[in-house]
Amino acid sequence: MALRIHFTAEDLARVALVRCADMLWELVLSLAVLQNPQVPAVFRPWRSRASGALAAPGLSRPTRLLTTLVGPVGDFPDFLTPHHHTAGLPQAVDAVRSTPGEALRADLAGVFRDRRPPSWVRELAGGQPRRLAAVADAMRAYGRTVLLPQQRAIDTAVDADRSLRAHDLLHGGVHALLRGLPPPLRWSPPVLESDYPADRDLYLAGRGLTLVPAYFCWGAPVTFIDPELPPVLVYPVARAEPHARQAPGRLAELLGRTRAEALQELVVPLSTTELACRLGVSVPSASRHAAVLREAGLITSTRHGNTVVHVASALGRGLLGRVPGDDGPPAAGRWP
Repeated sequence: MALRIHFTAEDLARVALVRCADMLWELVLSLAVLQNPQVPAVFRPWRSRASGALAAPGLSRPTRLLTTLVGPVGDFPDFLTPHHHTAGLPQAVDAVRSTPGEALRADLAGVFRDRRPPSWVRELAGGQPRRLAAVADAMRAYGRTVLLPQQRAIDTAVDADRSLRAHDLLHGGVHALLRGLPPPLRWSPPVLESDYPADRDLYLAGRGLTLVPAYFCWGAPVTFIDPELPPVLVYPVARAEPHARQAPGRLAELLGRTRAEALQELVVPLSTTELACRLGVSVPSASRHAAVLREAGLITSTRHGNTVVHVASALGRGLLGRVPGDDGPPAAGRWP
């Protein structure tokens, strides 16, 4: 059985990569990892820590709500991963909280077509706001407890994968990008194919495709159940050895922790949105931090169309290496 994604020439011109880790996809996929004993060894230390953390008082019920919707294998509702990418887990969960009732009914009817849902799921499908609020609250509690502590590893892995895809795109175009995606994905123009739990054909029809590398994805890639949603393909990141990340140390005393982390992230060029993703803050907040660093001469900012790209200046790089307690620019990744 296979997933076949059919491209037109217009679709090839509209292939895109997400700017940073999509934390709602990571949250949902981590729930499957949590429940599946057959996952690769790389996930087992996280699963052991997560299981212990979720045994704390007050977390068992929220976790049960989520594992009712997301099992170890099989379909899960599309509304848990809104198609518009949102920086930061809290803001993304707010997008789930505002899901229209019609989408809830359609998603849940599909996921529970072969099994009887519990009464609270039927009430959720009926549009009861308190049930949707309970799901959003459960996602927030789960994410804060077991997902955000893994943020450094997630960011590092996703950033490394994006660098690989960008290299392929730069040196060989979109065909090289699609050809370089990890197994079981196979590019045979004009079809991108993968092993999949069911036979499925997805016709992009000029809408393009957004590629989402995901730390907690393993085995087959994932896409939306509803073919009318904007096409997304979530695939396993290329695995790399983790890098140690230094704490901001004395630099945080000088600049404040968030601005110190921002300066460290900006050893490579980042847009305001990408910086917000790295820091786990809103885009306006990231813009304000960047403005302070720019006024101090520690970064430079350049506008490219509607996007502003920031990078550490020579003074900023020098500061990273010279403040006592900070021995130079750290490797990619962060602690929220």
